Amino acid sequence: MVNAIKTEEPRLAAVAEDAKDLALERESTVPAPRSMARRRAIDLIEEAQRQLKLMTGYPIDSVAEFRKTDDGWELTVTAVELERIPPSTDVLAEYVVGLDEEGDIVDYRRGRRYYRDQVGMSE
Repeated sequence: MVNAIKTEEPRLAAVAEDAKDLALERESTVPAPRSMARRRAIDLIEEAQRQLKLMTGYPIDSVAEFRKTDDGWELTVTAVELERIPPSTDVLAEYVVGLDEEGDIVDYRRGRRYYRDQVGMSE
Protein backbone atom coordinates (compact mmCIF):
# COMPACT_ATOMS: atom_id res chain seq x y z
CA MET A 1 0.00 0.00 0.00
CA VAL A 2 2.85 2.38 0.80
CA ASN A 3 4.47 1.67 -2.58
CA ALA A 4 1.25 2.56 -4.41
CA ILE A 5 1.17 5.98 -2.76
CA LYS A 6 4.82 6.68 -3.56
CA THR A 7 4.34 5.83 -7.22
CA GLU A 8 1.29 8.13 -7.46
CA GLU A 9 3.16 11.22 -6.20
CA PRO A 10 5.33 11.77 -9.31
CA ARG A 11 2.34 11.22 -11.58
CA LEU A 12 0.21 13.73 -9.63
CA ALA A 13 3.04 16.25 -9.76
CA ALA A 14 3.23 15.83 -13.54
CA VAL A 15 -0.55 16.30 -13.88
CA ALA A 16 -0.37 19.45 -11.75
CA GLU A 17 2.49 20.79 -13.89
CA ASP A 18 0.50 20.10 -17.09
CA ALA A 19 -2.52 21.95 -15.65
CA LYS A 20 -0.32 24.90 -14.76
CA ASP A 21 1.14 25.00 -18.29
CA LEU A 22 -2.37 24.83 -19.78
CA ALA A 23 -3.54 27.71 -17.58
CA LEU A 24 -0.57 29.84 -18.69
CA GLU A 25 -1.29 29.03 -22.32
CA ARG A 26 -4.95 30.04 -21.94
CA GLU A 27 -3.98 33.33 -20.27
CA SER A 28 -1.78 34.23 -23.22
CA THR A 29 -4.56 33.51 -25.76
CA VAL A 30 -7.51 35.08 -23.93
CA PRO A 31 -8.36 38.50 -25.37
CA ALA A 32 -8.05 41.54 -23.13
CA PRO A 33 -11.23 42.34 -21.18
CA ARG A 34 -13.65 44.74 -22.80
CA SER A 35 -13.58 48.33 -21.69
CA MET A 36 -16.48 49.50 -19.56
CA ALA A 37 -18.00 51.24 -22.57
CA ARG A 38 -17.99 47.99 -24.56
CA ARG A 39 -19.60 45.75 -21.97
CA ARG A 40 -22.14 43.21 -23.09
CA ALA A 41 -25.71 44.49 -23.28
CA ILE A 42 -26.97 41.81 -20.89
CA ASP A 43 -24.43 42.90 -18.26
CA LEU A 44 -25.53 46.53 -18.60
CA ILE A 45 -29.19 45.57 -18.30
CA GLU A 46 -28.63 43.40 -15.23
CA GLU A 47 -26.63 46.15 -13.52
CA ALA A 48 -29.26 48.77 -14.38
CA GLN A 49 -32.01 46.54 -12.95
CA ARG A 50 -30.02 46.09 -9.74
CA GLN A 51 -29.39 49.82 -9.40
CA LEU A 52 -33.01 50.79 -10.12
CA LYS A 53 -34.29 48.29 -7.57
CA LEU A 54 -31.98 49.83 -4.96
CA MET A 55 -33.09 53.36 -5.86
CA THR A 56 -36.84 52.73 -5.96
CA GLY A 57 -37.25 49.76 -3.64
CA TYR A 58 -39.47 48.05 -6.23
CA PRO A 59 -38.77 44.63 -7.77
CA ILE A 60 -38.08 44.76 -11.50
CA ASP A 61 -40.51 42.78 -13.62
CA SER A 62 -39.03 43.18 -17.11
CA VAL A 63 -37.06 45.32 -19.54
CA ALA A 64 -39.18 46.41 -22.48
CA GLU A 65 -36.60 48.45 -24.39
CA PHE A 66 -32.83 48.92 -24.52
CA ARG A 67 -31.08 51.27 -26.91
CA LYS A 68 -27.77 53.09 -27.40
CA THR A 69 -27.82 56.88 -27.13
CA ASP A 70 -25.18 59.55 -27.75
CA ASP A 71 -24.34 59.65 -24.02
CA GLY A 72 -24.76 55.97 -23.09
CA TRP A 73 -27.89 53.82 -23.06
CA GLU A 74 -31.57 54.13 -22.33
CA LEU A 75 -33.85 51.42 -20.98
CA THR A 76 -37.57 51.17 -20.43
CA VAL A 77 -38.08 49.00 -17.36
CA THR A 78 -41.25 47.67 -15.76
CA ALA A 79 -41.33 47.58 -11.94
CA VAL A 80 -43.92 46.05 -9.63
CA GLU A 81 -45.01 48.90 -7.38
CA LEU A 82 -47.75 46.97 -5.60
CA GLU A 83 -48.20 43.21 -5.47
CA ARG A 84 -51.81 42.10 -5.12
CA ILE A 85 -53.92 38.98 -5.17
CA PRO A 86 -54.67 37.92 -7.83
CA PRO A 87 -51.39 38.87 -9.55
CA SER A 88 -53.30 40.19 -12.57
CA THR A 89 -54.18 43.20 -10.39
CA ASP A 90 -50.53 44.02 -9.49
CA VAL A 91 -49.75 47.69 -10.04
CA LEU A 92 -46.88 48.07 -12.51
CA ALA A 93 -44.99 51.18 -13.59
CA GLU A 94 -42.76 51.91 -16.55
CA TYR A 95 -39.47 53.62 -15.79
CA VAL A 96 -37.27 55.22 -18.43
CA VAL A 97 -33.69 54.87 -17.24
CA GLY A 98 -30.64 56.69 -18.61
CA LEU A 99 -27.21 55.07 -18.26
CA ASP A 100 -23.83 56.70 -18.82
CA GLU A 101 -21.00 55.06 -20.80
CA GLU A 102 -19.93 53.08 -17.71
CA GLY A 103 -23.44 51.68 -17.19
CA ASP A 104 -24.37 53.74 -14.12
CA ILE A 105 -27.83 55.26 -13.83
CA VAL A 106 -27.65 59.00 -14.40
CA ASP A 107 -31.40 59.63 -14.46
CA TYR A 108 -34.72 57.89 -14.35
CA ARG A 109 -38.34 58.89 -14.50
CA ARG A 110 -41.54 57.02 -13.89
CA GLY A 111 -43.92 56.87 -16.78
CA ARG A 112 -47.36 55.36 -16.78
CA ARG A 113 -48.77 53.11 -14.07
CA TYR A 114 -51.22 50.33 -14.83
CA TYR A 115 -52.61 47.01 -13.63
CA ARG A 116 -50.81 43.92 -14.89
CA ASP A 117 -53.91 42.77 -16.81
CA GLN A 118 -53.96 46.10 -18.69
CA VAL A 119 -50.66 45.54 -20.49
CA GLY A 120 -50.69 47.15 -23.90
CA MET A 121 -53.77 49.27 -23.19
CA SER A 122 -53.38 53.02 -23.59
CA GLU A 123 -54.36 55.36 -20.78
